Amino acid sequence: MALERLLKGFADFRLGYYREHLDLFERLAAEGQSPRILIVACADARVDPGILTQTKPGDIFTVRNVGAMVPPAQLPPDARHHGTSSAIEYAVRGLGVEHVVILGHALCGGIAALVDGKDGAFAGFDYLSTWTSIAQDVRDGVMRELQGRPREEIVRVVEQAAVVNSVGNLMTFPWIAERVKAGKLVLHAWWFNLTKGQLYALNAATAMFEPVFGVQLDAAVDKTTALSAITPDRFIAVVAGRKPAF
Repeated sequence: MALERLLKGFADFRLGYYREHLDLFERLAAEGQSPRILIVACADARVDPGILTQTKPGDIFTVRNVGAMVPPAQLPPDARHHGTSSAIEYAVRGLGVEHVVILGHALCGGIAALVDGKDGAFAGFDYLSTWTSIAQDVRDGVMRELQGRPREEIVRVVEQAAVVNSVGNLMTFPWIAERVKAGKLVLHAWWFNLTKGQLYALNAATAMFEPVFGVQLDAAVDKTTALSAITPDRFIAVVAGRKPAF
C-alpha cells in the first residue's frame, strides 16, 4: 500500500505539476542546474526542505543525513566514502552556491539517540553511533553544563548545538573558508520547531537561536564573523546561563 501511494503520487505529478511546469523542466534539462543555496538537512521524513521553503525544482541543492550533520574535513583526503562531504564539495566548488544552510529540527531521532547513548533504544545499531559521534563532544558539553535540566530541554539544546558544530565544521574545508572570507559564500545555522511551525536562526552576535519572522534575515556567518563566534562551546555557555527559547 505504501509503495502504491508513491506510484499514484508520481502519476499525479506527471499529469499535473510536470505538465503545468513543462517549460521549467525543459529549461533545467537543457541548461542544467544552477541553485544558489545548499541546504544540509536531516533525513527525518517530517522535515522536507523543499516543502518547508516552498521552492521549485532547481532552486536548492539538498543533502540529507541523520541529524543534518557535517563532519570535519578529512585532510588530506583519504579513499573512504565521504558522502556528505562530496555533496557539499559538488555544491560549493562545482555549482558555486552562494549560501549554505544547516537545517536542524525539533524531535530529531538521531540527536535523541546521541543524547541517550548506550542506554538508548538504538544503541545496538551498526552505524548510527559512529555517524552521530560527529557531535559527541557537543553532547557531552551540554550534558555537563545543563546537568539537572529536563531531558527534553537537553535534547533540544543538543539539536541546536549540533547545528552550530556543523557550521564550524564547514569552515574546516579550505575551499569553504576561502569563499566565506572572500565574501562569496555565507553560512547559516537554522533550527525548525515542527511542533510550532517556527523557524529559528543563529544570531552570531548573541550566540542564540532566535525566531525568524518575515523575510529579513541577517547572515549567520560571513566574512565579518570571527570563528570564535560560531563555536558550540560558546553557544552552550550562553544557553546554560539562561533558559533557551524554543
